[in-house]
Amino acid sequence: MKGTSLFAALAVALAAGGAQAGDMPREVEINGVEFVHIPAGWFWHAVPGGQPTADNLLKSAERDVKVWLDGFYIAKFEARGRDFVRFMASGGKTAALEAQYEDGAANGCSVRRDQAGGYFLTRPEDDLPVTHLSWQHADEMARWLGFRLPTEAEWVKAARGQDRRTWPWGDEYPDDTFAAYEGGAPCRPIAVDALPNGRSPYGVYGMAGNAYEYVADWYNADYYAALEDGARNPRPATAKAARSDTTGQMAPVKVLKGGRWASVAVDTTIQSRTTAEVDQGFRCYGTRFAVDEAVVRTALASGRAKVLAP
Repeated sequence: MKGTSLFAALAVALAAGGAQAGDMPREVEINGVEFVHIPAGWFWHAVPGGQPTADNLLKSAERDVKVWLDGFYIAKFEARGRDFVRFMASGGKTAALEAQYEDGAANGCSVRRDQAGGYFLTRPEDDLPVTHLSWQHADEMARWLGFRLPTEAEWVKAARGQDRRTWPWGDEYPDDTFAAYEGGAPCRPIAVDALPNGRSPYGVYGMAGNAYEYVADWYNADYYAALEDGARNPRPATAKAARSDTTGQMAPVKVLKGGRWASVAVDTTIQSRTTAEVDQGFRCYGTRFAVDEAVVRTALASGRAKVLAP
């Protein structure tokens, strides 16, 4: 269009509503966070309850359910330490969150708290993922930024695409060019954009290893057991007590995906998950943001977002 930028044309088109998947830009940036579009469609969601198979024991505890998801956006990278610093320095946090972080603030892997109560990056030269989060930290930070946490189904689709792959890049057993794993050490995160070989089919980075990623869902065995082919937009399950991987106690727990820098390879698969109570942080617990298509349309129309890839 003569005299009209691509951004302006997209903003006008999207603001009109009723956009089809092809009308949504592939990548956008909102509030300093890059997002990738995950188009609507069917995919194979991996949930607990499968039977061992001779050909692939990595999937032995899972079954695949054909699920429909509407289109959405997921962050291209894990939530960064720099985003956590600006959140905790703002008026958006609660006193409870601050108190939770005090326990690990002295030895946080990417963000620490100084004696004056301020927050700082441990390695500002590296774009590290935020770590040592509780689910409450992750949820409140996402909402303060104008986002939300992805559901487990959304996380799996963003990592897996439309086939039944084991890792985001496929079924090839990883080495250290694909994922940050088997690294040992209490703190060994790497930059969120460090391993392009490990990208998912949609170009999402770091969905295997580095930092665990909280999703919105409660862990609920009954919810997984009831999920069947043909389900549409499954939402987070209600709480049901399960054994927390953080404390070992029976409690309502939230789900984390993706494994961490010290995980063995099998624990970085798309099928793997761990659990934690909502207020229990740990040095390798991080997250990843998501946002609805409608929010992206509004942000583009108001100039609060920019198109990175049409």
